[in-house]
Formats: sequence, structure tokens, C-alpha cells
Amino acid sequence: MAKFRFQGEIPGSKSVFNRALIVQSYFPVLDLKGFSECDDVRFMREGLKHIRDRSRIDCGEGGTTFRFMALRASRQKGVHTLEATQRLMQRPQKGLIDLLKQLGVQAQIKGEEMFIIGEGWKKPKTPLEVNTTESSQYASALVLNAWLLDFDLEFELVGDNVSESYFLLTLDMLKSMGMRFQKTARGYLIPAGQRLSKLSWTVEADMSSAFTMAAAGALAGETIIENFSEKSTQPDVVFTEIFKKMHVDFSVEGEKLTVKESPSVVPVEWNLSQSPDLFPVLAILCSWAPGTSKLFGAPHLVSKESNRITKVSDLLNLVGVAHESLPDGMIIHGNPQQKLVKGVSFNPDKDHRMVMAAVLMKLKGHGITVEEPHVINKSFPEFWDMIGIKP
Repeated sequence: MAKFRFQGEIPGSKSVFNRALIVQSYFPVLDLKGFSECDDVRFMREGLKHIRDRSRIDCGEGGTTFRFMALRASRQKGVHTLEATQRLMQRPQKGLIDLLKQLGVQAQIKGEEMFIIGEGWKKPKTPLEVNTTESSQYASALVLNAWLLDFDLEFELVGDNVSESYFLLTLDMLKSMGMRFQKTARGYLIPAGQRLSKLSWTVEADMSSAFTMAAAGALAGETIIENFSEKSTQPDVVFTEIFKKMHVDFSVEGEKLTVKESPSVVPVEWNLSQSPDLFPVLAILCSWAPGTSKLFGAPHLVSKESNRITKVSDLLNLVGVAHESLPDGMIIHGNPQQKLVKGVSFNPDKDHRMVMAAVLMKLKGHGITVEEPHVINKSFPEFWDMIGIKP
């Protein structure tokens, strides 16, 4: 096969973009710089245009879009209907409804709709309890919508702090935009009347997408990313530390990340509790490293867009890579001499990251047809052009 090569810029982080769009909805003067045409950002942009006393907002398949939008709509008095896919509504949402109730807002899910009724947020009599066992997105959604309040907002995080790194990303971003908050004995306090101190904000490259393209270079040729931020607060930037442990050939000069084919990669043990989105692609990289890798610490993988532990297992079974599934990850017995399969089909179960994982196997020579290739549009519609493979 011809060597893979990519050089260019990665689209803006959808996680950061959606956070910034929420802030911009309170302060339209904020100029957002960067680009992203992924579905999650598109649904957020369009949804924010429709918030009024009676709103009907389509959130698509994006968990971040849905949870952030629910808290944003709840700031506006009236009746709001949020639409989303059935699969998204079946993902854990109890913590979201409990949080809205504490803010004096009624919320109920019926089928593929969530109904939100209220007069805006009411000052809680006691500090809010934000349960982060299901997701850190509830805590992020809360603070993203704490601008311009006429009361101090005090809250504490309870539960297992799943993906806490994403909440810390939110705090860091809001602090740099001018929000002031105080650490309390049990949580945080955001004083009333928070206002923006920036006129523009640059959305950096998406580190999950960058990792996928970087892994493609490590497996099959060369990748040069021209807008890489080594100091990114996105949790997935940790992939460069994983690369070091795996002896991947890469270098960073300024904002340029260069990754070259690395036939001598070694297995790795890595706790993915704070960066679970790396799991599908990292599992593929580990499958080509001789020896046993262990990826662990992320039980929440089962309730992502798909059950990612199950789907990665399906993919590895398809190409004959030995592995054992764990409740929080996987043990992978890598084989750099994989016998290439032909004429097989893989169902990503509507999960964009499973499309990425399967295509990396295809890039290495496996004859895999990926069903429903369009689901990549959720986060990375530019992927097919960048990877150089037709769907």
C-alpha cells in the first residue's frame, strides 16, 4: 500500500466550540475564531438561535449539545422542548433533571423529547449538589450558564467525578474569559453579576481528531499537524504522553506536530478515566504493538454513543486480534504481523469514534467496509478527505 501522508490544520475542538457558543449567547459581541462544521457544533449554533419564551430545539445526537442546551434554555422563562435521538435520551440523564429541579425548573423526558418549564433560575436555599457520577457535563453546563445572575451561585460536586478533566477545562476557559469564582470548603461559589472581559476567543484544534490523524501517521506513514497546541487544556492532549511511553516517533516544534511511521512501538498500560474518547483509536494502535497493553479506568465507555468496549471488541474480533474486555477498558494482545482480512464489514453502531478506529485498520491493509460512514459527521466531517480513503 502507498504510504499515508497528511499535512494541514485540524478543525476546532467541538467541546470548546460548544462551550464558547454558550458564552456567546449571553454576550453576542464575542467574536469566535476557528472553524468546525461538525454536527454537534451545527446543532448548537442553530439551537441557540431559537431560544425564546416558547422554544423547540433539535439537539441531534450530541450529549454535550443536549446537556448544555438544557441549562441554557432553563435560564429563559417559558416552555422549552428539546428534541434528540432516542439513543441519546436513553443515555444517563437523571443528574440533569435533578440539577434543574434544584434551580426551580421543571423538566421531564418523554420519548425523544425533554420538556423544560420555568421562570428562569431561582436562588437555591442551600448549595446545589451536582452529581458527576454519570457525567461531568452537568457541572460544566451549570457554570457555563452562570453569567449575569442576580444571586451568588454556590455548588458542590458529588459522586465519582467522571471525566473531571473536562470540568476543569470549562473552569479554565471561563476564568480566562473573565468569570470569577471562589473555591469553598466543599465546592465552588460564583458571585452574582458575572460579565465577559474578552471581545474575541480562538477555538484551538480538536485534540481527539488530532490524535486520530497522529495515530494514522504512526501506523502508516506521516502526519504533520500545523495548528497543534501542546499546552491545550483539552484532556485528550495527553496522547503525546502516551506516544512517549509507546516509543512513537514524533516531535513538536512551535505549533507543528510531526508524527512518523513507528514500526517499533511498544505496549502500554494507561488509565483513561480523564480521557475516555481516546480509547477506540488507542486500542487500534495497541493492537499493532507486540505484547500486552492494558487500557483501564473508564467504565463510562459503555454509555457513550455506543458501548465502546463492546464495539472495539467486535472490531478486534473481526481482524483476529486477541483481547479481553474489562468493565472499565480492555487488555489487548498486540500483533504487528496481523493476517490481513478481506471482504468484511463493520457496523460502528452510529458511533463516530468507532468509524475512526475501523478506518485505521483499513489504512493498515485490512479489507474492511465501514457501514454508515456518515456518522463521522458528528465530530469530524473533514475526516474522509484528510485520511485519503473513500467511505
